[in-house]
Amino acid sequence: MYFDLYLPFPLPPDTDDGQSKKSKKGKGKAVPTPIPSTPTPVKKDCWSGIESRNREVFVKKVALSGHLGYSVVGLTVSPNEPSNQVIPSPFSSGLPFPNLDPRSSSYASSSGSSSKTPLVQVSRYHMRLDDNRVHPLTSQNTNTLKNYDILSVAPTSEKAFQLACTDLSNPGPNQISIITLPLHERPFTFRFNWKQMRQAQRNGVVFELLYSPALYPPSSTSPETSRRYRQNFLSNAREVIRITGGKGVILSSGSNGDPSTGLRGALDIVNLATMIGMPSNLAKESISNTTKNVLLRAQARKTFKAVMSIPKLVPPVDDSDNSDMPSSKKRLSDITDVEQGNNAKVKKVRV
Repeated sequence: MYFDLYLPFPLPPDTDDGQSKKSKKGKGKAVPTPIPSTPTPVKKDCWSGIESRNREVFVKKVALSGHLGYSVVGLTVSPNEPSNQVIPSPFSSGLPFPNLDPRSSSYASSSGSSSKTPLVQVSRYHMRLDDNRVHPLTSQNTNTLKNYDILSVAPTSEKAFQLACTDLSNPGPNQISIITLPLHERPFTFRFNWKQMRQAQRNGVVFELLYSPALYPPSSTSPETSRRYRQNFLSNAREVIRITGGKGVILSSGSNGDPSTGLRGALDIVNLATMIGMPSNLAKESISNTTKNVLLRAQARKTFKAVMSIPKLVPPVDDSDNSDMPSSKKRLSDITDVEQGNNAKVKKVRV
């Protein structure tokens, strides 16, 4: 079972505009918010407001991921700019492809469910961190963040990296699970602090390397820039592997361009991981067991203090011969059958 936890999900244009306006809001005279005359319409599905072209590109990405052998994909929602507001999960009303997810009721009801390959779809909220220390991982956004399965950040400076490894990685309802390192953009001006990285790993946080933006940039990128992206990625990735020893590191696609060039098969990713210095066993675990443990640890965010959860009681399936009998009569009939059996055994012993 292979995982790709970074597939960017397209957002409606009004979502990006609203987030940018909130992030640029400064101090000043408060302007009263106008009360709308009509209630805000509720989204029927996750595709509401998304352009048809962006939808087709995302459908091709998911289809290619399943064809390449991935069993779990992460539908990633990422705002364009850092903000203290959270974009509500578009998957609250339903998954993009419920007939492919075995957890959905549509999977069992769809025709040919036993022959088709299942594809588990998990939600992820990804945000950037900068020197302003502006992030939405606060108590007032806890209820909104609970609708996402995974929380991740991408630090862009030394202070942001320290914040992600120390405060944001502590166990709690808003704990991050992944720290994404944009290794291709430029040679890192800040030094990777191995103590901070080890502290984050002790809290269950993993470091993510995105290969698609570095190795398969958009066609509009110049050849010189593409070459520099590859150099930066390979050199910085080797440094991360040297510090961590290859443990607690995962690789994801993060493709924003053409899906035919931005996605690669699982064995190609294993070969890439060995090229940057990762041991062969850890290279395979970077897209299998390590990513699986990320999802298991992320479930603790939705429990009480990451320890206790509310169990769901599932009643047992009744027998076919007693299906029409009330439950109280079933219990009485079972008790009488046991008593009659015990009396018969006693009589046999006396004889």
